[in-house]
Amino acid sequence: MKLRTITQAVALTLLSTGAAQAVELTVNITNLTQGMLFTPRLLVAHTANVDLFEPGTTASEGLTAIAEGGDTGILAGALDAEFANDQRNQTFGGPLAAASTSADYIFETDDHPYLSLVTMLIPTNDAFAGLDHWVIPTTPGTYTVTLNAYDAGTEANDEINSGTSTLTGPGGVALGGVGVPGMATPAPTQANLGSGGTGVALESVGGVLEDSGAEGSVHIHRNVLGDTDATGGRSDLDSTVHRWLNPVARMTITVN
Repeated sequence: MKLRTITQAVALTLLSTGAAQAVELTVNITNLTQGMLFTPRLLVAHTANVDLFEPGTTASEGLTAIAEGGDTGILAGALDAEFANDQRNQTFGGPLAAASTSADYIFETDDHPYLSLVTMLIPTNDAFAGLDHWVIPTTPGTYTVTLNAYDAGTEANDEINSGTSTLTGPGGVALGGVGVPGMATPAPTQANLGSGGTGVALESVGGVLEDSGAEGSVHIHRNVLGDTDATGGRSDLDSTVHRWLNPVARMTITVN
């Protein structure tokens, strides 16, 4: 009798502290910008010791691959290798156009208590939208959360149209790549991009403009600068199209 009483008490404690989590979620994401696309989304249910990104710290190899080229495979593989029992991840969807909402995704959490997500903003050098350690509610219902844009700090924000794609994402979508100068510029973004920009990530050193380099750590993105010169200027982004204000995304999460 005492053992049964203790077991029941433990069960009630777990429920009240949120340790017992929903098994299945229905998730969609809305792109709130007017000129940016989102790459396929990496969604992760996890325990407290799993961290996709941390402002003020250096981006991991996997986060860099997403922020510079939209490739979720490296980070997903690293999570599976290091945290096999502490997380479950899945990559959802194709490119998500500005001012549009993705399809609903059904996601099994395996009872992990936290939810995180990362997706690249294109065309940018290394910007991503991120959800970090969102506590999954235990009460069934529909919840809404907004996401800010972050800078991975791994590449100078030169805002130059690279015109090249070195990686292919899910569904055969051409994306930019890690170590490729300039912005990832897959086909859907080309229509409103300029060319011939000299780069905004420059600073004067002894009267000579030099690349100021990457910032070195993850931080809230400053937004793109852009200009209104489609065939020159410092940026190949259009300041009337590509600029944004945080938050850049809205997630709707239904706890089933």
